[in-house]
Amino acid sequence: MAARLAYQLQVAGFTVESNAVEAIDWDAFVSPIREAVEQSSEPVTLGVQRMDELPRSAAQALIDLAARQAGFRLVATAVDAQQLINLAVAAQVSHQVIGDAELAYTSVEVSAMLAESLPHATEVTVRAILDATHGVPVLVERVIELFGEECLAGTISIEQAIGGWTPQREGAAEFHSQMRLLAEVPVISPELVTCLYGAERAEYLFSRLPKMGSGTIVQGLSAARQFVWYPAVRWHLMQLWPGDSDAVGPDRVLIAECARQCGEPALAVAMLVANQSLPEADAVAAEWLWELVDADGALLLETFVALDPGVLRDFPNLLVVATLVQPSRGESSGDPELTNAQRAVLSGPIGGTVADQLTYLAKAATLALGIGEVGIAIRATLRWATLLQSKPEEWADLIGPGFVSDALLMVKAMVQLGRIDLVPGIAQALLSRLRRSPELVGGVGELRLSTLISTLRMAAVFLGTARAELRTVQLAPRQFHREFDHMVHGVIDSGEAFDRGDFASAEAFTRVAMFRLPSPTDWPLLVYLRAVALVATGNREGLDELIDQVLSSPRWGGWQHHDEAPGCYAMLAEIIVMAATGRSWGRPLAEVSGYIRSLPPGATHRWPPWGRRLLEGMIQIGTGTARAAELPTDGELPTAPRVAWQLALLTAVNNLRAGEEATAIAVLVRGGSGLKYQSAPLPLVLAAPDEIGTLIERLPTNVAPIVRASLGLASSYVGVDHDSRGALRLATRELEVLDGVRRGLTNTAIARELYVSVNTVKFHRTNLYRKLNATSREELLAEALRQGL
Repeated sequence: MAARLAYQLQVAGFTVESNAVEAIDWDAFVSPIREAVEQSSEPVTLGVQRMDELPRSAAQALIDLAARQAGFRLVATAVDAQQLINLAVAAQVSHQVIGDAELAYTSVEVSAMLAESLPHATEVTVRAILDATHGVPVLVERVIELFGEECLAGTISIEQAIGGWTPQREGAAEFHSQMRLLAEVPVISPELVTCLYGAERAEYLFSRLPKMGSGTIVQGLSAARQFVWYPAVRWHLMQLWPGDSDAVGPDRVLIAECARQCGEPALAVAMLVANQSLPEADAVAAEWLWELVDADGALLLETFVALDPGVLRDFPNLLVVATLVQPSRGESSGDPELTNAQRAVLSGPIGGTVADQLTYLAKAATLALGIGEVGIAIRATLRWATLLQSKPEEWADLIGPGFVSDALLMVKAMVQLGRIDLVPGIAQALLSRLRRSPELVGGVGELRLSTLISTLRMAAVFLGTARAELRTVQLAPRQFHREFDHMVHGVIDSGEAFDRGDFASAEAFTRVAMFRLPSPTDWPLLVYLRAVALVATGNREGLDELIDQVLSSPRWGGWQHHDEAPGCYAMLAEIIVMAATGRSWGRPLAEVSGYIRSLPPGATHRWPPWGRRLLEGMIQIGTGTARAAELPTDGELPTAPRVAWQLALLTAVNNLRAGEEATAIAVLVRGGSGLKYQSAPLPLVLAAPDEIGTLIERLPTNVAPIVRASLGLASSYVGVDHDSRGALRLATRELEVLDGVRRGLTNTAIARELYVSVNTVKFHRTNLYRKLNATSREELLAEALRQGL
């Protein structure tokens, strides 16, 4: 190697000895350079391609020489430049990194140099020189002096700029090994690389990989920066450069451990499953299941596709994860092997200690929701809640990351299934212990506690319980990559807007939240509030859209009209929409009351204790009917202030219709006595304006201001057009299509006239047939004529 260096120095015009030198004698290795410097009256510049692929000692010797020898300059390229920078810093030698904008020549400075050396140079010449040299002063001067013709032609290259000694290569083994390991991970976070290689190395690699064209930096919904490989590059690294197969297993285990420490459980599980370390993967999933339900489905699905679903029977946590990453999440799986494994777990016995039962029930409820088995889910959820509330002494010592993860999943299930009444007791019991021992929270503790507090706040808004204490709690930023977070904050924001009397904002909050949810049909509380907001603002087109996109969808029918567990708040939303629009689907409004009475007790487990009374009251107010006047006692009103207020409003309207005005006002005052803050009278969106006016006018002068203010919000409802209740209304575009059909135009002609696609016309025409209950063009036109359309 030393002989080759001496030979190339001789070719450059230096008279130096080319005696053979042992490769390990690096001091002798640089002696020809010392001779060349001593002979030259000008500084000697040595260019080295990919200097990091030299033995470290050789690079050290060259850099040390540059530090000691005044007339010697070293220019080098490298795959792994950080090694050279570290050596330069240690040798206290000044250095410039290619691409350093502060030290590099600008186009103006290069143009000034060319004006003297190459007067015929153009802008093309300047750009070519800067591209080849990155503006490094010594390289700019070198190419102008040695390669004038190439500069003028614009063909100067980095190889010519750096060209010099071509040493024997040993390879940047460390860098390539790190590249191969990182290729196991399709999406890389800075925290993961820091855990693997330390902060300084991580910063270099994270900036180096995009510059090499290996991928790009993205910023996800969680606001975290990530490096995403280009698939072809990653495939090349993993397939064409496989490395040592014996090292793949330990590499995956290392990545999994770092991922767990960095709060990336999906990556940890994926690495362990790919490594066939299923017990370890199941243990990680048990502690991080709450985070995994909203993790990157693509990464986990790719991993589980290669796994036999039958083995997951022995690993319930992995089975839950494999179920929730399926494209058919919330519905039955199309994979028979996976279905058999799910059934085997759900049909298993419930026994053992309280801890064993709680663990099994949490997994069973989450798994059941993942395949749309709502009946199993509500039974498991209720049993879990009963155990937790009745045996606090037996689970107090069990609190840890896995227990907290299960508890969050169960709180989410309670909200999803409409049992909002169970949330405050469960959440407060957990928070009272976790606040004393935050180290037991596990996962990303701050986010877990924030979710629990946000859910408790949502329940307080929905039920009307005290929330002053919750307002003072500092919450973590909203987690916009989590489905549950969208729903919770949608309910909080819209509920508080209702209580301010800002119905337009309530409508906007529910609209945005539902738009962000992948399956809004799974969240009846939010759909209920959206229905109220649309009626309160008189948004008929929004109601029609809600019917077409949500309430009449197969997913809504499967989840909210499940034979074993129909949803209470889902039925409330339907009652409100049917009463406001006159439209019906499945079961007409007049038949809903009989359906409710026919349900066996076991089918109402999904309803809160006041569910039946709330449903029957809304049916009466929506259909304009009344029953005998009634005056419930204090004991008959729920303890939740807002619920008591809503039931009192329904009873008051009924009594008003029954001619018992005094009784109506008495019920209203009693129901509002527990209100802790102004609460919108949501049931009155279906009441007639004169009924609302009578209730407001007849309030006693000494009634609590909060009751008067709350009831007064109803005066701003647009509500239902009672004179035309039941009349059919069509959207503007549907009326235009109907006009075209009336004139005998084809779908193509209508589309051309309206400047829309033929498929759009077909869509609106299908809606017309459905809304007018017609099966032919003649029936459609006849029904439209009958209804004055």
